[in-house]
Amino acid sequence: MKHVPLYAPGDRWFYRTVRVISGLTLCATYRLSCEGAANLPATGAALIAANHKSELDPFFVGHAFPRPVRYFAKSELFGNAALRWAVTELGAIPVRRGQSDRSALEAALASLARGEALIIYPEGTRMRDDAVHEFQPGVGMLALRSGAPVIPVGLKGSDKVVHDGRPGLPVVRLKAGPAVDLSGLEGKKSEMYAQAAARIRTAVEALYESL
Repeated sequence: MKHVPLYAPGDRWFYRTVRVISGLTLCATYRLSCEGAANLPATGAALIAANHKSELDPFFVGHAFPRPVRYFAKSELFGNAALRWAVTELGAIPVRRGQSDRSALEAALASLARGEALIIYPEGTRMRDDAVHEFQPGVGMLALRSGAPVIPVGLKGSDKVVHDGRPGLPVVRLKAGPAVDLSGLEGKKSEMYAQAAARIRTAVEALYESL
């Protein structure tokens, strides 16, 4: 396991400031480490698909890689002007929870078209147990429509950051694998999206279980 970088080339000033401060805190508190970060291309579009256990996962996954990343955040965070500026500077894309959000999809595709890296949690919500659950087909749709490589990430330990209502001090570990092979998919678009999501889940689950 390797310690995560505190900042990365290309970080904007606010992004870098928050990354350094949160990185020092996360690394010291949760002994954050990552194996396989080099699997993420240094430049160009990429989808980072990870399992989801904690509200801090965007920080944990974002710190694992030596380049700026973008991620989805609940639309409620964009209601206040100051908070909207802050989360936007940190790479957030607003998404309305619990409903289809075409604007979030188009923003994600535009981000990938610009050659950015985007974190996605295909389970759709936080899962507190020790398992990787079914992935939503949306991750397959993003992957196939954008053509971006999908980098699978297994994340373990973050579910213990708060456990039974009490703060904990778990060791948080990540493992990134090579891009998922999405060739040879067949059928209708919806079927191909589901097949792609299943392949991505298999890759993430294997990484998770290896931690």
